[in-house]
Amino acid sequence: MNSTKKWLIITAILFNFVSIGWDIYRIVLWFMAEPQHRSSVFYLVYDFITIACCIAVIVLLSMAIWRNGKLFRSRYGYYMTALVISIIVNLLSVSSVLLIISMFVSDWVWITPKKDDSKVEIDEKTVVIKNKEEEIARLRKLKDEGKISEEEFQERLMKLL
Repeated sequence: MNSTKKWLIITAILFNFVSIGWDIYRIVLWFMAEPQHRSSVFYLVYDFITIACCIAVIVLLSMAIWRNGKLFRSRYGYYMTALVISIIVNLLSVSSVLLIISMFVSDWVWITPKKDDSKVEIDEKTVVIKNKEEEIARLRKLKDEGKISEEEFQERLMKLL
């Protein structure tokens, strides 16, 4: 899973916690207000529904990015369900906006080669030897270039055989 997408989802989860806290604060204020100054009961019920939906979104998003996002492709339905619930409850919330943005971020991880890979020097100890014929050819080449002596060539050839 792409780290940008993962962090957008984690930030959306955190903003859902903030939303739950804000709704609890509004519920407490509703009960603390005098009866003639209270808003309609509809708003109180809506706050309870919003809390339940935020908890559902948190659980679904947490399940979608479980194990550092390794299972995200197989649990994509959880992510989309959380996105739809978040949009239905409050389209303009920070959490919904972050989830909408994350929907357009690719979840593929792109691996780019390091810039210094072309300058890697390979000495004789790091060469991977696939079979004995290649090693013998490599030893002959080293001897012909003068990098190893005839005795060292014979010694390595005997160890190889």
